[in-house]
Amino acid sequence: MIAESARRVAALLDAHPVRGTGGYPIGEVVRGLDAELAELRKAVAESPGPLGDIAPQVALLMMCMQHVVVLFHGFEDLPDSMRAQARRELATAHQTARKLRR
Repeated sequence: MIAESARRVAALLDAHPVRGTGGYPIGEVVRGLDAELAELRKAVAESPGPLGDIAPQVALLMMCMQHVVVLFHGFEDLPDSMRAQARRELATAHQTARKLRR
């Protein structure tokens, strides 16, 4: 279940790379990440034991997703003043999701 959720996060972020300029549908991305964050919480809660070697990556992905969801809550378009921060946050989430989707 964790790998499937990570695949969906990676696909969402593949579809919406943050570019240097132009519009960015941060509201759509936030809603997608929020839904997957709920799935990851459920997967962790339903895990019968420790997550093992993937635990640090799962924790990092969930932390990044939560940060983006809270930081960009209520925005539909990405403000230029927040573009660099969004790029960093989403790049970390994207890289981590790609590692976990295997």
